[in-house]
Amino acid sequence: MIKIGRSRRLSHSRSPSLISFIRGFFLGATVVIGANASGSNVTELEELSEILETARIEMELPGLRAAARFSDATVVCAAAGLADREANVALDNVAPMPGGSTGKTFVAAVTMLLVEEGVLSLDDLISKWLEEEPWFDKLPNSRDIRIWHLLSHTAGLSDYPEIRSYQIQSIWRAIRRGSIRFEPDELIRYTLRKRPLFPVGEGFRYTDIGYLVLGKVIEAATDRQYYDLLREKILDPLGLDQVVVQDQSILPEVVPGYMRGARNLRPDGSMKIDPSSEWTGGGVALNPTMLVEFLGALAEARVVTPGSFKKMREMGWRDPDSPEEYYGLGLFVHDDGAAIGHAGLWPGYRTHVMHFFATDTTVAIQTNRDGAVDTREVVRRVADFVGKHGTSNE
Repeated sequence: MIKIGRSRRLSHSRSPSLISFIRGFFLGATVVIGANASGSNVTELEELSEILETARIEMELPGLRAAARFSDATVVCAAAGLADREANVALDNVAPMPGGSTGKTFVAAVTMLLVEEGVLSLDDLISKWLEEEPWFDKLPNSRDIRIWHLLSHTAGLSDYPEIRSYQIQSIWRAIRRGSIRFEPDELIRYTLRKRPLFPVGEGFRYTDIGYLVLGKVIEAATDRQYYDLLREKILDPLGLDQVVVQDQSILPEVVPGYMRGARNLRPDGSMKIDPSSEWTGGGVALNPTMLVEFLGALAEARVVTPGSFKKMREMGWRDPDSPEEYYGLGLFVHDDGAAIGHAGLWPGYRTHVMHFFATDTTVAIQTNRDGAVDTREVVRRVADFVGKHGTSNE
């Protein structure tokens, strides 16, 4: 089952909208296009849908969808397979899926906007904002960490999924409460009194903990809730009205996900792993169109200033053995700056978004299954499609 669509800026039909250790169909086409779409437009859409259906079958995915933003700001989107296997409901291009760590790029953009406003500085020691937290002095490297270290995963912090006490507590909550949910402070506490992995700024270790600490900094510096800042500074100005913040246990209209083949949604819409736990480790559910609109705007310096975006692309620690691939400030940087992006995992879902500077195009893909999925390969195939067709031909 395939649904495809194209618009100058996708016409939004309004839809309500951890990393954890636990971690069809037939080819038919329903074409959704603008009234003035030409035959070549439909051909391109069918080609994109076939790319997705082929990848979906190869990778044994329930559903797979993508959006591609061309250099002229046209967005093309397609969806293949099923959103809900049990109910035989086709996947569409609108209903939200948790984006996992792709939400870190939103957190980084909010941080850079606060830097531009003078509320924060990248060189601020986090002690300036968090010294009164009861756990602060037990945090590894606490007195040496600066904001940019949190943004670039160079603070020397470990992460909670690998800590046995977290794993045991997760099992207990799943059994006793029926769902795994943690507050940010609870998750931060799992790394307290641990030895630093390295001195600040002298290595890289990807963690959710660093971004949860960053969320605490953002809220302490502004005396406001992170999600309110996200809406005010990014979602509303860019018109990203199909992004759902994960501030509640039940996400309206969310696509069911499949964890190791098992459905993650209960009849009441709640998840086995509560999405409100993720917060500034990611914390947004969305669709590929929202991702390409956001990352495309960021790459065009329409979210932060060109100077701020340059820092996001260039700051960070580089491995001497592979300096062309590194993590900047809330972004993975590929091919020495030729492309940027971020991948995301939430139990039951995989997401990946990339922007390619040579063609000024952005591609995002999502599937409603976790586990081993080569999301970057799917992005590559869609990017090849975009490169083949160049501009939108409208």
